[in-house]
Amino acid sequence: MNVNNATLDNADVLQNSYDVGGNTFDTRLLSYFGRLQYNYKEKYILSAVVRRDGSTAFGPENKFGVFPSGSLGWVVSEEPFLADSDVISFLKIRSSYGILGNDRIPANRFVSALTGEAAYVFPMDPANEIVFGIAAGPIANPEIKWEKQKAFDIGFDLNLFKNRIDITADYFRRRTEDLLVQPQVSGLLGVSAPGAAAPFVNAGTVENKGLEFAIGYNDRIGDNFKFKINYNITAIENNVLSVSGGNSFLTAGGFGNASVPIARMEVGHSIGYFRGYKTDGLFQTQDEIDNYATMDNTTFSPGDVKFVDINNDGEINEDDKVEVGKPLPDLTMGLNLSFSYKKFDFGAYAFASLGNDIVRSYERNQQLTNRTRYFLERWTGPGSTNFHPRVTTDANTNSLFSDFFVEDGSYLRLQNIQAGYTFEFDLDKSLRVYLSANNLLTLTNYRGYDPTISNGSPIGQGIDYGFYPNAKTFMLGLNLKL
Repeated sequence: MNVNNATLDNADVLQNSYDVGGNTFDTRLLSYFGRLQYNYKEKYILSAVVRRDGSTAFGPENKFGVFPSGSLGWVVSEEPFLADSDVISFLKIRSSYGILGNDRIPANRFVSALTGEAAYVFPMDPANEIVFGIAAGPIANPEIKWEKQKAFDIGFDLNLFKNRIDITADYFRRRTEDLLVQPQVSGLLGVSAPGAAAPFVNAGTVENKGLEFAIGYNDRIGDNFKFKINYNITAIENNVLSVSGGNSFLTAGGFGNASVPIARMEVGHSIGYFRGYKTDGLFQTQDEIDNYATMDNTTFSPGDVKFVDINNDGEINEDDKVEVGKPLPDLTMGLNLSFSYKKFDFGAYAFASLGNDIVRSYERNQQLTNRTRYFLERWTGPGSTNFHPRVTTDANTNSLFSDFFVEDGSYLRLQNIQAGYTFEFDLDKSLRVYLSANNLLTLTNYRGYDPTISNGSPIGQGIDYGFYPNAKTFMLGLNLKL
């Protein structure tokens, strides 16, 4: 096919020409397990499980892993001193410890494969034809192995006043070892070529610890009105304990046009924290610039962002970068409300995330590009603003990653609301009509499209590249029972 004749009529030829892979794949998981359970008079409960899992995601030397777990439970409410209690309907104290394995990475990343794309036009070819071929795919890492999560939990389940009130509380500590991540690597390795990718590595050890608490209340008023309210809250502290491979840190998560990595996995920090310059407003005058720290190969102008000289050495450089945010929340909460009156029913669920940060990485500092509304608040002269820098397409430092691009990502979202009415025709025949809405309302100070953005990566989450937001969805439905 001649590239000078690339039209919609031969688009199918172009598409077929790039097909360098097969239409089959081989992904398998083999498991053996043994389980022991013991229950004495419904009061003392013991459970133990040992698993041996094998996955084709890893090489021959690391294909299998052994993952034991066990739990103990004591149903205190079955003891004689609580058997006749009018307050405590049920009380169970429990604890568990176990090791879980994770192999959720793309297949065959432990071997090199020619799954990349290659296209070339030979300069001596008078027909100017594109020649299609194959190239090296994702970089292999034959040493990758199972990710292991060692989880400890202790808590209780409590029901009060004839099961009207139920309470659950847990303290947990989860240590993830040999964490599977895909870090940022040098472009010299060829990871940016079509079909290529960085290798997966076992990055180190991360610990999550915290508290979970849930409380619910259900009751009825009269014969026709029933209701139930459930609330839960989770507090989490995340910390990196070690980084493998002799590295002091790993990076990922590109920012801006140059895709500079800004997220780090580093000992003593939350995983994926954002590292950049701390700011102190804007330069208002040239005199202020002349009496401030300098930056190599940079000329500041009034209206530019002022970076903080953290170590007070008179120069702004890599040594002045600090933690400017983290993607993981301090608290998450949920509230579920439901009630029914005769044949009418209603339910709603809300979720909140507090303490997480989001990076705006969707802005572009180029000519002839649309800007967001808050650029109307830009610096236009001394004293006009001390937050939004001047707008220019000239080379400047305003697009360097700093806390100017980090925003509070906390939000409260009404996830779902549903109302219905049931028509009963017979004892076993009914028709329920309902109206449902998803993502109906979101309360947040984040100025991007959606505060719930995530790319799913342990390092690099919380960076908004302009993800398509979750849409509001309205549904009208019928449930027919015959």
